[in-house]
Amino acid sequence: MPPDYPNAHVLREGGNGNMHVALRGDLRKRGDIAPRRFLRLVAGAEPAEFTDGSGRKELAKAVTDRNNPLTSRVIVNRIWMHHFGRALVTSPSNFGTLGQKPSHPELLDWLASELMDNGWSIKTLHKAIMMSSTYRQQSRFREVEFAIDGDNKYLWRMSPRRMTIESWRDALLQATGELEWRLHGSSHRDIANARQRTIYAASSRSGEAFPSDTFLRLFDFPVMRATIAQRPSSTVPQQFLFLMNSGFMIQRSNHFVDYLHRHSTENSQRIEQAYRLLYARQPTQEEINLGVNFLEASAGSDDVKINRWVQYAQVLLSSNELMFVR
Repeated sequence: MPPDYPNAHVLREGGNGNMHVALRGDLRKRGDIAPRRFLRLVAGAEPAEFTDGSGRKELAKAVTDRNNPLTSRVIVNRIWMHHFGRALVTSPSNFGTLGQKPSHPELLDWLASELMDNGWSIKTLHKAIMMSSTYRQQSRFREVEFAIDGDNKYLWRMSPRRMTIESWRDALLQATGELEWRLHGSSHRDIANARQRTIYAASSRSGEAFPSDTFLRLFDFPVMRATIAQRPSSTVPQQFLFLMNSGFMIQRSNHFVDYLHRHSTENSQRIEQAYRLLYARQPTQEEINLGVNFLEASAGSDDVKINRWVQYAQVLLSSNELMFVR
């Protein structure tokens, strides 16, 4: 039986929460009382004052009211952005006059209406987007369409997207057989030398630095002190140097080679297994020939052969085919 506590902590309304306007931002200089109500700019008219308790419940109702389509538009725009890599409104934090116009305004409004009609069910919205023929398109390049719409603004294909650093690191550890799936536990200050998922990397909103930060931010992990609507996707020389020279990549390559050597004996078999594990496909005959020729080019000691396998594995682990979602 659970312990019988004599007291229980609960939340209750604190009554009227109207505050004075702080003149020029100085809390010591009070102006007129600002009554609790929704934003006049968003409401489009003089909003009614909140009179029930603290006004939190009335504020929540005003934010999600059908007469305020901004909330649903912002939500569906961000969800669309995470599925496609590009938002319908490419300024996701600015729907005002200085923001970008939607590429598909009718679609944005339809999705916003569907979200409200389905009781604000995010799961239903995800399903509607992911079951659409637009989402299920191939990413195959087509020259005619590219000449017309090179940025794929009008979604004639699924745009290839680079995985986030969290997904990419986890995919590497999973492919090499190192990833630990256990739940809970403490965070890791240096996630590059850990085996748990990247979600366990220590982070700080107060500015505290961790060894993990250098590794994660090299691939556009955001600074936690500020909110960010969409991560940038940069391509800088430091990323390529990391893939070629870092101890992290060399360790992953060694583990991957050990795994392949435990499960196969012939070079061609190991190459086929590597492609299945990393790219979920069979290698072409040309890719097999290139790999075999590279691995067997130097007939030296076993150390040399293993070293060549590590080099070959590092190339496969660093490839765009593994790093990009297509």
